[in-house]
Order: sequence, then structure tokens, then C-alpha cells
Amino acid sequence: MINKKKLEDNNQTYKITTKGSLGLLAYGDIGLRAWRKIKKNNNAQNNNEKK
Repeated sequence: MINKKKLEDNNQTYKITTKGSLGLLAYGDIGLRAWRKIKKNNNAQNNNEKK
């Protein structure tokens, strides 16, 4: 699953995948929070599809 999210620093849009990226890590806490949110939503969606 790929989502686009605006990170607050430069108002730039980045593709955030459930696998993450080195670029998100470079954003530090903001990037990790965005990645965790995408990963959590993807896991919840996958669990709903299995039921």
C-alpha cells in the first residue's frame, strides 16, 4: 500500500510505503510517526479483509 502524505517541514508530498524508506528516517520523529500511521492502517485493513 502506498500513501502520499505532506510532511510538515517543507510542505512537500512524499510516498510512504508500509516498508518505509531512508528518507522518512531522515525526517526523524515526523517521518516515523507518518510511517507508523500508514503501517497501522494497512495492518487493520488486512485484518478486516481476512475476516
